[in-house]
Amino acid sequence: MAITKYVQQVKNRQENKVDHLERISYLIQEDVMNLPIDIFRGLDYSKSSKLSSSKRDVLIVRSPDRETDRDEILRNLRQAGVDAKLGDSQSSVDPIDGKFEDRAFRIFVKPTSGGMGETTLNSSITELFPCIAFEKNYKPKDPKSFHEYLLDVNLKQLKCIIPADVEKAQDIINRADTSSKFEDKMNNAIAIHQYILDQNKDKKIVETRWGATSKSKPAGVPGGHPGDIFLTYFDKKILGVSLKAGGKKTAEPKLNTYVNTIFNAFKQGNKLRGIYAKVHKEAHGKIKGMPPANRFQKDRKTSQVLRDFDKKDNKKYEELYNVYLEIMRTEIIKLFNANRKNTLAYIKTEVLRDAPDVPTMVIKASGKGYSEITEKDALGVFLPQVDFVKAYPSRTSKQGWEIELKSGSDSLIMKMSIRTNKSGHAGVKKLGQHSLAVKYNSLATK
Repeated sequence: MAITKYVQQVKNRQENKVDHLERISYLIQEDVMNLPIDIFRGLDYSKSSKLSSSKRDVLIVRSPDRETDRDEILRNLRQAGVDAKLGDSQSSVDPIDGKFEDRAFRIFVKPTSGGMGETTLNSSITELFPCIAFEKNYKPKDPKSFHEYLLDVNLKQLKCIIPADVEKAQDIINRADTSSKFEDKMNNAIAIHQYILDQNKDKKIVETRWGATSKSKPAGVPGGHPGDIFLTYFDKKILGVSLKAGGKKTAEPKLNTYVNTIFNAFKQGNKLRGIYAKVHKEAHGKIKGMPPANRFQKDRKTSQVLRDFDKKDNKKYEELYNVYLEIMRTEIIKLFNANRKNTLAYIKTEVLRDAPDVPTMVIKASGKGYSEITEKDALGVFLPQVDFVKAYPSRTSKQGWEIELKSGSDSLIMKMSIRTNKSGHAGVKKLGQHSLAVKYNSLATK
């Protein structure tokens, strides 16, 4: 038995071809609540049975760059609509405290051996390098020469990097060419530098800032602001820039959250019990062996019942998922139609997500080009004039729904969707996901 145990350990360590995201997805869904699958962005983590209790799950994330990754996880949680904030503890890096699907959680970010993770390295390249180039009035042309230039820059003399981040910034520069995506990310950095130059043509920029952590942001900018870099203009106005990277045809949702999170944001969380009782009656409860309505969402037995049912009758499983989907789409539409004032307040707070004095622009880099991937300007300008709001289901998609905003004869349509977004087996996705994902995908005119 002892030999088998040790052999198995060795085999686990040699499994280099494991799909890391798939493994993380499984852990999140089965052992660490139903948190969104991309929150941890490739970092290793586990649930601590020693620190967890009946009232709270405690997660331990391993990171070579604790504060940066902690802030990135917090930002990812907030952008996914998860209630989360910095907590207090004896740790040198404060944990993240939050609540998701009525379950409290705490995330500790602990040190790990080895260098910076490649995900962090890649994102830092696109954030940090354009700020340096702009401040030094350097115009990068290609990845190789750009990197060679950066290696000779005295970072301690720069305003775009606070003193506490200088060592971290130097490590990023030194290790940039070790990234498997070095060419792509350097080209993205060149694209973002061009974006800053274009902004400067429209309105003079006096300073850029790399927002590596909550403490790195300019004075007056909230620590939880979603910006990756910050542009300060001659009139002291500040613009936060949230950076994305991807192919030209890849789509980025403008809001990525969950049904339960939305109901709680509207202060209507008390209605969820009745809604899920209906879901149980019309969908889950029709499956033999399903736990009762008052505990089917939290009972571990539910997952196995769904897996077995899907294997036995996939067609019926999909039919019941469609029933569940339609119930939740109907209820979310009713919520948005109940009170115009509350709906507009939610859009302003959760979709625009601007700090009072620091607006955010989302920029997508693709190769050496960039584009704005949000219609926040149009929506933000139009929103104060709205006098009519109506949500309704899509006529062409079982997942789609729309929010129509009207001001006189003018209308804007927010294209929304509701669906499962979990990967894995039938016990964790679709019928196994007890708070479906809600996304705002695009803005259209009518």
